[in-house]
Amino acid sequence: MKFTPIRLKLIKPSQKRDFDIYILEETKPVLLLSKDKPFDKDNPALKYNSNFIAYIPISQLKEYKKYICKNIDDILKDPLMSKKNKMYAIYISLIDNLENLVNNRDLNIARDISKNISLFIANAINDEKAMAIFLSFIKSDVHNLAVHMFNVGIYASMLTKKMFTDLSTQKLEEISKGYFLHDIGMLKIDPEILLKKGKYSKEEYEEIKKHTIYGVEIIRNDLKIRSPIIERIILEHHERKDGSGYPYGKTDINIFAKICSICDIFDAITSKREYKDENPKTTFEALKDNIDFFVSEFGKDIYENFVKCFSVVI
Repeated sequence: MKFTPIRLKLIKPSQKRDFDIYILEETKPVLLLSKDKPFDKDNPALKYNSNFIAYIPISQLKEYKKYICKNIDDILKDPLMSKKNKMYAIYISLIDNLENLVNNRDLNIARDISKNISLFIANAINDEKAMAIFLSFIKSDVHNLAVHMFNVGIYASMLTKKMFTDLSTQKLEEISKGYFLHDIGMLKIDPEILLKKGKYSKEEYEEIKKHTIYGVEIIRNDLKIRSPIIERIILEHHERKDGSGYPYGKTDINIFAKICSICDIFDAITSKREYKDENPKTTFEALKDNIDFFVSEFGKDIYENFVKCFSVVI
């Protein structure tokens, strides 16, 4: 049986869980709390401090994520909960939502995604320490569609807030929704193409390029979202100012689509891809090595503000 560490402080006393909690004793996992036993004042689990590391079976990770999603409001309201744990709870909830969206092609999860984007904006976007915590959750060695959508959503929301300080919370939430869902059109692409190891054929790449159009169709027809800004982010984040992009070769590109685009490219070159032999670039390398392209394509203002987003972690 394989195990993964969890944050014990996120588990509330008396609340029902569907996962077992283990500790390590001399490198061997020992059952601490079975899933049918809640925390109580006499339980030995409570003697451990906040630095104590607990574990759950990887086979129960899905249940752990469900627990976090279900109790997210209580976690965020807890005055004794650390900021890092609160941000971790939002992170787990958003990632779980996006994984359900991508893996199960479950469009009904979009409402939960919207809620957790609102929680992210309300609890993190105006707090540099909180945003630094979110950036620390981004891992270059784990990359799939859900992770990519999350990463771009974080980067682009942060950049938008830095560039447009007077945006209302409601408008920032709307724009951020476009970022987190920018690749939702991939759900209409054949999974065999998306999961292919190696480079795409010409025909497969042409189909992949349609994801921007498919994305707008999903937003309009399936999710019933009426937002010109979200549509333009999804439709235009692969357009280029010289007309060489897709799907329509536009040159008049929406500013928020440009923000999404630079973050999309940045995440691609700083993340490990199965079909690439070379190691991903570090944040510093990606920003330094691509300065000419980024400034030429997206403008000096976008590039310089994007660099500033990483000033607390570089």
